[in-house]
Amino acid sequence: MIKEITSKDNALYRELLDIKKGDGKDGFFLAEGEDLYAEALHKKCLVRLIVPFGSSFEKTFPDIVLLKDSLYKSLSNYKSLPPCLLLCQKKESEKLGDRILYLDGIQDPGNLGTLMRTALAFSYDGIGLSKDCVSIYNSKVIQSSKGAIFHLPFKQCELSRLKEEGYPIYLTTLDGIDMEEIPSLGERFVLVLGNEGHGIRKENLGLGKRITIAMKNIDSLNVAMAGAIVMYRYRRKE
Repeated sequence: MIKEITSKDNALYRELLDIKKGDGKDGFFLAEGEDLYAEALHKKCLVRLIVPFGSSFEKTFPDIVLLKDSLYKSLSNYKSLPPCLLLCQKKESEKLGDRILYLDGIQDPGNLGTLMRTALAFSYDGIGLSKDCVSIYNSKVIQSSKGAIFHLPFKQCELSRLKEEGYPIYLTTLDGIDMEEIPSLGERFVLVLGNEGHGIRKENLGLGKRITIAMKNIDSLNVAMAGAIVMYRYRRKE
């Protein structure tokens, strides 16, 4: 089915605009770009394919919306318009697997997306998020994850809940054991990264073992860079 929309008063267009703003129909989000189209299609998350009038982008998906250029531009977050927009179904998971990256209060969407992408690259099984993390459906998170959002299970949860489920907890701090002294975290664990400015919250610091990256000449790294170093150190190697 192909639906053409030319008016800003169209009900479906207004619904899509509300979803972009984050206050629309619960259970859906917008993504952008041909690379994410392939990922969403493969993972069966795609609900509607949205393209501008005159687009040469493939139109074989069964539910397509054609938008007038001005309406299409208003739905995109980028000046350089992508060839397609994607209405996708949200999917939060209950089970995160054995090797979990837990993010405690991450605020920058670029950091969150990059950490998701890195976790996927180094074979982590899932992502746990504290309730005050930036939304995983923020447009910048989606784009910077480079498709990882469609591959990694994730859910909001308290770190204490994962502790109760029997996961060994490892917290990245500035005063922990040098990670070079810990060759392995085992096959089942939670690796915790904290907020960009304040680190891991105090109530979580007593839940596990503290580990650190040995550094000289500077006292800290960007959380996405620190996360990449630690995740690479404790990557799945098979």
